[in-house]
Amino acid sequence: MVRTIPDEVVRLADVQGGMLTRAQLRAAGMGDEAVRNRLCDLWRQVLPGVVLLSRGPLDAVRRAVAAQLFAGPESLVSGAAGARLHGLGNAGSSQTVTVLVPAHQSSRRAGFAHVQRTHRMPSARRQIDGVRVVLPARAVADACRLHPDVRYAKALVIEAVQRKVTGVTRLCDELFSGPRRGSATLRAAIAVAATGAWSVAEHDLLRVVQRSTVLPRPWLNPVVTAADGSPLPTPDLWFDDVGLAVQVQSHAYHAAGERWTETIRADSALGEAGVVRVAVTPSEIRDSPDDVLRRIERVYLQRSPATRPPVKAVERRPT
Repeated sequence: MVRTIPDEVVRLADVQGGMLTRAQLRAAGMGDEAVRNRLCDLWRQVLPGVVLLSRGPLDAVRRAVAAQLFAGPESLVSGAAGARLHGLGNAGSSQTVTVLVPAHQSSRRAGFAHVQRTHRMPSARRQIDGVRVVLPARAVADACRLHPDVRYAKALVIEAVQRKVTGVTRLCDELFSGPRRGSATLRAAIAVAATGAWSVAEHDLLRVVQRSTVLPRPWLNPVVTAADGSPLPTPDLWFDDVGLAVQVQSHAYHAAGERWTETIRADSALGEAGVVRVAVTPSEIRDSPDDVLRRIERVYLQRSPATRPPVKAVERRPT
């Protein structure tokens, strides 16, 4: 009975995150008994038919590789796992890996792997860290359809659009060409991203401001320059007639390290250009929307076109 693995198979395991399928092990000459012996103390089975040639943990990339080995050579990673591989932090940290396979195969689940058959098997794909991944729009769309929380979907879609990982048009294509089941969260998230909001908190703030009978329509994330043409930081909301900025100050995003320094510098730069700012937090927007609206209205009414700072602002349109 062969108990050693040929060098070329070891190299294959290295490419596959330290894993081999039972079929690959048999092809290398290792029988089931030899594999079982090693599984007792040296190796571990991470999914049916997929063996890790160590006892170590699996990170997100290795889970994706394992799910693909389990699903077969035609499979592509999608959903939240695919979105994470495309660098989208708002995809979350779920252990589940969604893998697409052609419609002639069957859907199945095992451990952290969710194999989903589809009649829309993508022809375009990317190779990321040794994983075959669908394009960003498909990954984001599948993640939103599989997640019941609309705020999750909004955060993920906004991040993808704001960081130009994909665009609203491509996401709309996915919305209309994909299944209707689960599409409500995706539809709602695309609608939010199409407003130009760069975060869920910004969109919540926009909805609060739109209730006002005092305030004009604000601009989301305009391009602002000083009188000398130098660029200024981007306000979250902007009332151009009086040059009033509203900023959402998120503790989670701004409180630490370089981000806190960037926030202080941005506030200073706008102030030095004569721009009056109203700062609000996501918790205030969520818990005290009426108070937030009254504050913004009060400051707005204290301003006038005559006191508008000498800055130029251009409305930004979502792509």
